[in-house]
Amino acid sequence: MKERFFEIIGTIFVIFSGVLHTLERCANFVASGLSAQGLAVFAGDGSVSKPWVDPKDNVFVIPFLVIGIVAFLYGFVRNFIKPGH
Repeated sequence: MKERFFEIIGTIFVIFSGVLHTLERCANFVASGLSAQGLAVFAGDGSVSKPWVDPKDNVFVIPFLVIGIVAFLYGFVRNFIKPGH
């Protein structure tokens, strides 16, 4: 467990980044559906637009993805470069 710590943490960060992006897309899809039905407050003219979420819109997706990739690569490289070899 100790030697694979960074690989596990990196994988968790990457998966959590994907989960956050998926949740944001689902929330945007529901919100655009409510707006199209006229059920949302300030629904506007009721025009239907395709829900669009950019990964850069969420402040946590990109940093979690970068931290996860860096931690995974650090753990992966660290396991191959052992002290004393």
